Amino acid sequence: MLGGALATYTGVLIGVTAVPVWARNVRVLPFHFGASGVASASALLELRHDDPALHRIGFAAACAETVAGAAIEADGSRGQDPLKHGRSGRLTRLGGLLSGPASLAIRLLAGRWRAGRVAAATVSLAGSMITRVAWMEAGRASSEDPREPLGLPEPT
Repeated sequence: MLGGALATYTGVLIGVTAVPVWARNVRVLPFHFGASGVASASALLELRHDDPALHRIGFAAACAETVAGAAIEADGSRGQDPLKHGRSGRLTRLGGLLSGPASLAIRLLAGRWRAGRVAAATVSLAGSMITRVAWMEAGRASSEDPREPLGLPEPT
C-alpha cells in the first residue's frame, strides 16, 4: 500500500514546477503516475507468477490509465498540444494506448489464459515506460514553445 502512494510522488513533483504542460496537468499527474506505477509493479510480478490477484490489480490499473488518458484527451486547450502533437504527442498517445485501453482489452479477452495475461502485462510495461519518456518530451516541447507562458499560478 505504501508503494502505491509513493508511486504518485513523481507526478506530484513534476506537476508543481513551472513547466507549462506539467503545471497544467497537476491534478492528473499524481493519479496517472500512481496508476502507472501500480500497473508496472503488478505486470513485472505477473510475468513470473500466475496469480489471479495480480491480474485483477493489472486490470484495475489499466482502467485507471484509461481514465487518465481520457481526461488528457478531453482537455482541448492549446496548452495540451505537447501531449497531442509532434513527437511528444505521438509518444504520449502510444504510451497511453498501450498502458490503458490495449492492456485493458487484452486482460478482458485473456481471462484465465496465461499467455494472454502475460501479453497484457508486457503491453502494460511497454506503455508505462513510453509514458514516462513522453511526459519528459512533452515538458521539453512545452518549455521551448515561446507562445506558452510559464506554468506559474496567476498572482492574486
